Amino acid sequence: MAYDSRKRLLLNVLLRGLADAVRRNDLRAAERYSQRLRLSAEQLAADELVQNAVEKLLSASRLWIEAAEADRNEASQQMLEVIDRVISLLKS
Repeated sequence: MAYDSRKRLLLNVLLRGLADAVRRNDLRAAERYSQRLRLSAEQLAADELVQNAVEKLLSASRLWIEAAEADRNEASQQMLEVIDRVISLLKS
């Protein structure tokens, strides 16, 4: 149980870091957080709901990182909403 709590805490920290990178439009930081999230999410295979939400988030973050700056501004709000949903799933 404690191990699961630590994994969820790590995911929570990484999600908040990604949200901060998105708000600052910091592509390098967003890429680093996405990579760490991908590695951490693989360990949560037992929690399918969280796993699916994180996979969708990682897909969206890849698109956000690859988008032109003008398109990225619109996608930022959507990214932040998805991050908030994943964080709320981690709390449940």
